[in-house]
Amino acid sequence: MASSYHQLGIVAEDRGDLLQAESWYRKSLEIEEALDNRPGRAMTYHQLGRVAQDRGDLPQAETWYRKSLEIEEALDNRPGMAVSYATLGLLAEARGNAPQALEWMVRCVALFPDFPHPSTGPGPRHLARLAAALGVGALEETWRRVTGEILPRHIRDGVERLQREAGPEERS
Repeated sequence: MASSYHQLGIVAEDRGDLLQAESWYRKSLEIEEALDNRPGRAMTYHQLGRVAQDRGDLPQAETWYRKSLEIEEALDNRPGMAVSYATLGLLAEARGNAPQALEWMVRCVALFPDFPHPSTGPGPRHLARLAAALGVGALEETWRRVTGEILPRHIRDGVERLQREAGPEERS
């Protein structure tokens, strides 16, 4: 039932009916909590964050996204963590905090040795875009602060390649 409610929430969200989507997600969450299904709760928290963000309630969206991330980190679910990090990065950018957005994108792509890695979704493109806006120095410093290491050459090269491949609308 929790999965069905969750899917109904996605359908309502896709239709733009955020009130109905939230209602379905909350029904799903009640069951996920009763069953202590942490992966299910993480997914539902994330979706509730999307609904809040779509409503323009960025503080509430961040609360839901962080609840999802907390579970993903506890489970060491790196693909789930990558989604949460990238989402929090986009949220920080929407709030006008590009340096924080860059930090979240570094966290996203640093989870995997390959760049880009399929589990990071659009994270590498966002990282390249933010690095173009803030400068390579900001990327190097953020990478060092987040990972404790210098920016690997293959990451720098990958970011530069993505910047070259980006269309004009993606560069700004």
